[in-house]
Amino acid sequence: MRPVLMVLCLTMLGAAVAVRAGQPGSVRLSVELPDNPAAGARLFEEKHCVRCHALGGEEQRVGPDLGRIHIIGSVLDVAGAFWNHAPVMREKMRDMKIPAPVLSAGEMADLLAFLTAYRYYLTELGLPGNAQRGLAVFRAKSCDKCHGGRGDWDRPGPSLDSYRGQFSAIQMAETMWNHGREMAPVMRARGVPWPKFEGREMGDLLAYLQAGSEGFGGDRVYFEPGSPRRGRELFQAKRCIACHAIAGQGGRRGPDLGIRRRDLVGSVSSIAGLMWNHSPVMAVEAARSGIPPVVFSGQEMADIIAYLYFVNYAMVVAAPDRGAEIFRDRCSICHSVDGGDRIGPDLGASPGLDEPLAIITTMWNHAHEMEQELRRQGRAWPRFAPGEAADLAAFLLARRGARDAAGRPVASY
Repeated sequence: MRPVLMVLCLTMLGAAVAVRAGQPGSVRLSVELPDNPAAGARLFEEKHCVRCHALGGEEQRVGPDLGRIHIIGSVLDVAGAFWNHAPVMREKMRDMKIPAPVLSAGEMADLLAFLTAYRYYLTELGLPGNAQRGLAVFRAKSCDKCHGGRGDWDRPGPSLDSYRGQFSAIQMAETMWNHGREMAPVMRARGVPWPKFEGREMGDLLAYLQAGSEGFGGDRVYFEPGSPRRGRELFQAKRCIACHAIAGQGGRRGPDLGIRRRDLVGSVSSIAGLMWNHSPVMAVEAARSGIPPVVFSGQEMADIIAYLYFVNYAMVVAAPDRGAEIFRDRCSICHSVDGGDRIGPDLGASPGLDEPLAIITTMWNHAHEMEQELRRQGRAWPRFAPGEAADLAAFLLARRGARDAAGRPVASY
């Protein structure tokens, strides 16, 4: 259990795809943000996933290391990738005498959120920061002009020796953010430009601060992943929404964070660096708008960064028209949606298929029977390219009279 428990603080899903919200006929499907992205760790163990897949470790397993794979897209693209590999996975499970896991829609959501969340702390495990490079960053960004050791009495900032080895990415992000307003005038007085972090620089700086002083032998500090749902509430309560829209809903002073952005699908340290880089501009805009300074405490920074990371996780944009073509080409040989006589059930009337993840979960649970029938017919396993699982779900929901995230009918067919 130790490798699994360690990953309670970690995350996955590094790459991004373009949102198709502006395309004609597209809808946004209703998928809930996770509350606790680490909840799926228990299922990863109980459903025996851990016997075939490692998570960013050194162990060699039968299947690929899920901690080192970039799965592109939304939650339904992650689910679609599972579906694509279902026959191979089930064959390996039969060989290893592992019972094929049967999942509920809630369990599927927890697993997908956990695997998505795994890459969230990628810097701390999968691609660890470099303390030597972090020292170079510390000096290059002029941090040493304000912060030194206990003997550097002439520095205006606190000594970092007392914090050596005690920083987590969240703690550093929270401390830097909360003290940014105090740091800005001191830096201006000393002629120090506001430091900007790019790439892995923030992660390397964190590694330097975590390295500890000479002889330090303590464990590295981690934080539990925050709650994207609580982060969404904070995004409203702290009035971030006044400047930043989410999928068109909110202010226009800052960028729309609901349009999938590559820079928001990264490690905690990279997202923290992005917030830091823009904090002076955000402070000016907040003051101009009469918004009080935003200060984070306790779990709040973890929650807000989790929301920024996951904000596009549930932003599933799909095209029912394309889904109709996918259904016709790959599914209609066995299934109908209008009461027609087929080998498989009518997906327009089958119970329990009224939300996107329920559709994917039902497909997974019946993959074995579907594979046998396709083999009998001499047909290939249907695979989904990015976006296609969402398109198919949108089509099936439209036939069932479902509504999208805005409460509008998904489509009419």
